[in-house]
Amino acid sequence: MEENKSIDWSTDLKEIPVREWEDRFTWVEEPYVSPDGETIASIVNIEEGVFTVCENGEIWDKEYEKAWGLKPLPDGKFAACVSSDEEWTLSVSGTEWENWFDFIWNLQVSKDGSSISLAVQKDMEYGMAVNDKPWDTMYDNINEMALSDTGSAAAVVQVTPMGQAEIEVFKQGIFSCAVNGNPIEKKFLNIWDISFDSSGENVAYGIRLDRVNYSIAVNDTVWGRHFQSVWKPVFLSQDDSVIAPVKEGGKWVLYKDAQPFWKRQYNQIWKLEVSQKTGNVAAIASNEFGKWTVVENDTPWNMTAGQMISEIFYSEDGSTLVAIIKDEESWTLAVNQKKWNLAADKVFNPCISPDGSIVSVVIERQGQYFLVVNNHVIPTGYDFMATPVISPDNTKILLKAAKDGVYQRKIMSMDKIL
Repeated sequence: MEENKSIDWSTDLKEIPVREWEDRFTWVEEPYVSPDGETIASIVNIEEGVFTVCENGEIWDKEYEKAWGLKPLPDGKFAACVSSDEEWTLSVSGTEWENWFDFIWNLQVSKDGSSISLAVQKDMEYGMAVNDKPWDTMYDNINEMALSDTGSAAAVVQVTPMGQAEIEVFKQGIFSCAVNGNPIEKKFLNIWDISFDSSGENVAYGIRLDRVNYSIAVNDTVWGRHFQSVWKPVFLSQDDSVIAPVKEGGKWVLYKDAQPFWKRQYNQIWKLEVSQKTGNVAAIASNEFGKWTVVENDTPWNMTAGQMISEIFYSEDGSTLVAIIKDEESWTLAVNQKKWNLAADKVFNPCISPDGSIVSVVIERQGQYFLVVNNHVIPTGYDFMATPVISPDNTKILLKAAKDGVYQRKIMSMDKIL
């Protein structure tokens, strides 16, 4: 986690009053907090048809007809989609892009914050813009946008015009995957779930070949096997191979480069997670109807959830695998096969120390937010809480929370928690 290198770990408490914002503005939308905890921000309505963003009590210099999609950036700034004179652009802490569009959506940011992308529409044509540079080629249709860590952008685009009820045209394939605005030559009935490799130069995606056959494509090369269905492919950084869950014979299996990779078959398998450190591969899976589990390297965990497993995460070193699960009408975490006893109304994405020894997460119970560290619930409830941060030496944790109208940026000692 790069953000914890720039965090002020020496100041125990910083407070910012936020309740007064409700008196200053017509209304205040949900708050967001910068990764380092130094800034809390919200979109605010000043008067009818006038919006801006308030950061730590200070509003942006410019006002807009509309503003939405506020997002904290890794450098501590905030980005929002804004509208003026019925045109849209991106504003980063009050500084607008030069290019304006008829509409924008799907704001994405690379991990280091060096690249920001949007889906854009102008003059009834669609494309993407990265760091204020729109694609040179625009299209009749766009969806499934993706941004790589290196700043490359891709999307599913319609490259063949089709009139109403032109079924035969559709059967020939009208969609392609465009990378940085340039469409791959091959066309398909449908394309979805675009993934980039670590270099941002190669893409893999799911495709529909005809009415019943599906497969995986890597750049412009289609796997030589057809399946009943496929889920999102993922690149393996160790050898540039591509793995993907595929359905054949009514069961789901994991394939690698068009060949069986795992031996077991599952009722469902999806949402792959790969440890870049160890090469271990994990997925959410179901062995039997109504029972969900996590599979790591083709070995299912010895625990199940009756309702769902929504996400899985590896620690940086690959030693710890965390799952967000819902069982018996409540949410909790499972860490390396062991369920925590959280019984929460909601569980947010966890923060995991690089060595996997500490797992921290925000939960919600009856409208109050609580910090949990290694299955220990801190008893103090808050009105709002953002994702915590663990210090590089694992001795402290950064709490980002609001209570009784005051936002607190608080450094807590780990030995007082555990």
